[in-house]
Amino acid sequence: MMRITEQSLLNSNVSSIRRNFVEMDASQRRLSTGQRVQYPHQDVYTAVNSIFHRTRLSSIDQFQRNIDDAKGSLSVADSAMTSLTEVMQRARELAVMGANGTYTKQDRINMAAESDELLARAYEIGQTKYKDEYLFGGTKSTTQPLRSFTQWNEAMGREIIVGVNYEGDGRMKTREIEEGQYANATLPGNYTLWATNSEITSSKDASTYLVPKNTALMIDNTIIRVNEGDNIDAVVDRINAASTNVRANVAVLRNGAKVLRLESFEPHKIMLEDIEGGKVLQDLGLIREGMGNFPENNYHPSAGVGGKSIYDALMNLRDNFLKDDQAQVGSTSLGLIDQGLSNILHNQAKMSATVTHIDTTKSALEDQKVYVSEAMSKGEDVDYAGEIVNFNMWEYAHKASLMTAAKLLQPTLMDFLR
Repeated sequence: MMRITEQSLLNSNVSSIRRNFVEMDASQRRLSTGQRVQYPHQDVYTAVNSIFHRTRLSSIDQFQRNIDDAKGSLSVADSAMTSLTEVMQRARELAVMGANGTYTKQDRINMAAESDELLARAYEIGQTKYKDEYLFGGTKSTTQPLRSFTQWNEAMGREIIVGVNYEGDGRMKTREIEEGQYANATLPGNYTLWATNSEITSSKDASTYLVPKNTALMIDNTIIRVNEGDNIDAVVDRINAASTNVRANVAVLRNGAKVLRLESFEPHKIMLEDIEGGKVLQDLGLIREGMGNFPENNYHPSAGVGGKSIYDALMNLRDNFLKDDQAQVGSTSLGLIDQGLSNILHNQAKMSATVTHIDTTKSALEDQKVYVSEAMSKGEDVDYAGEIVNFNMWEYAHKASLMTAAKLLQPTLMDFLR
């Protein structure tokens, strides 16, 4: 028969009271923090899900910040391109007026003066900034994307712009708007500020050229790999097989020389680079020696280059006005202005499509945030009504334990001496 002693009764009651304290403390913690799980070991499944949900919410917040930044950049860029459109539309009006035979030479000099003002305005717009970064320089956003060259003009009585170089790169500034999804924050100036398709033709005979080693080149941000032993025709095939806006071909000159020619499918300045230590484009005479990794104005001096920017179009209009060349104003100048205007509108439409895409993504992220927050709340948040009942139950059990202990542990020394 088991013997019941004072010590065993004491131990049993103390154990019950301690357990009640522990349960009341845990319940009180849940009520005060609002969290159902205080430590991962209490519910590993909920703890793992909580980590996932919190990580996803953090990612969503970052994606939303990226979207807001991209929309801000695109909004400023869109405003700038709207201003460019107004400039080009006014230039077109001047070209149509200047092609009319009723205007005098002095009238056309006045039109030249206004065209020059439009050129200066377009140049200023091309240097537009957002958050201290140039919008139309591609990823070279900390330096001015345009550089102008001026000289004195007697008819105008002042310095005028006679050349504009684009000195940004052709890379898109992007923002991650969802896992693995990127959106353009703007378009580089070698697209948005251009008027016509471009072409560049080497003057270096490549009839016997062979690629010296496995390497790569880059055209408009597309990497094109070439192999040791490739001849000029193989290089052309590899360029044309890549997904670029450029078509390559072999041009045969009058002296029988075979040279490489690149032509763009849409208006933009073609950007060329030799990468991975290669010199293929330099060897073929398209890039200046030592300028393989500098795509800004690195064309070889002997290469034939075609293509006009909107600045070339505006300078052409102004200069034909100064020459009083009515025919050229109504043909070449008007044609270039129309092409530049069309390309600006085309790129503006592309940016609008990007804004629509990121707006759709942002809306989806907001919905996800609600769903993830609800799922996290179900796993983590305490059921206050149920927890209050639970706390009251343990509090009642605690009081009952104390009352029981008071009755069981009443004997004194005198009770044992009887």
